[in-house]
Amino acid sequence: MGFETPVHSPDWLKFWDKRRPEDVSPRMMLANLSDDANKRLVALRSAMRAFPGVAEIGEGSWGLYRETELPIRLHAIRAIFVAWSEFVFDGVRSDARREAFDALAAPLAILDEGLPDFYNRNIIGSDYAVTAWQDATRAARRAVSLVEAIDTLAFQDLPFDQGRSYRDFLDTLSIYGPTGRADMARWRAAQRAAICADCALLQKDEATHAELALAPLWPDPTSAALETNLAMSLSVRNIRDLGNHIEKWLRERKDGSLVLNMGVEQARERVVRIANLPASFWESRPAAITLRALDYCLHGDLQNPKWGSES
Repeated sequence: MGFETPVHSPDWLKFWDKRRPEDVSPRMMLANLSDDANKRLVALRSAMRAFPGVAEIGEGSWGLYRETELPIRLHAIRAIFVAWSEFVFDGVRSDARREAFDALAAPLAILDEGLPDFYNRNIIGSDYAVTAWQDATRAARRAVSLVEAIDTLAFQDLPFDQGRSYRDFLDTLSIYGPTGRADMARWRAAQRAAICADCALLQKDEATHAELALAPLWPDPTSAALETNLAMSLSVRNIRDLGNHIEKWLRERKDGSLVLNMGVEQARERVVRIANLPASFWESRPAAITLRALDYCLHGDLQNPKWGSES
């Protein structure tokens, strides 16, 4: 495979800069792609860009986060990893992605049932604190909805955003402070441009699925740097909660090229074996323990009989 192809070339960026109006619709561009695999790949890359925001899914003291936060984060990264592996390597079992999304749906249902009652569950906080917690949780839920789009092949508005024209499905971070409104606008625009750039590449057949899956997530250095500034603290939280090697893999996807600090072919066996781990590996124990086991799978000795163990 031609993994070295420079997908987002300088010539392409000049072309894109000429057609970056605010009214370009990521939803429409996604819907207009020719086949489901193209749509799934664009949704996957959108989910990887937004994933840092998922770290705030349990923000606040509202009592649901203990049974939902880590399972949501675990199965969201599981779904992303499996879907990405399918585009880069052969040999991923056909039901692995379906299992991941089924597992994600269960804690999401608990969260979604509780979200309308968020304020009453947080009456011990000030109005400002509760509003901030709710905003962070909703932003994280939007980020998870981009993960769900890998399965549904469409970008959806969530119930709590209906009738709120000032909100966007790409508001996947909670940003406050004197520059918060401007930073949110920049964050939306960067994601929109990246989604539309990916769609245009696939429409023009200028990249294979594997090439685009391995390409940098952002089409220009400015957007990549913006993500660093806005999401770095959440990446630090992911290192703490999910594991160092999980976050390393995510940061590699931002930059493209290496896979687990190896060349693509060198990483093939490990990646496929992880993607093919049985549902019992992911679902038979507390999420915190599974995340530690997953982190070992990403770097540990493949010959270790405990590698991928469910115990």
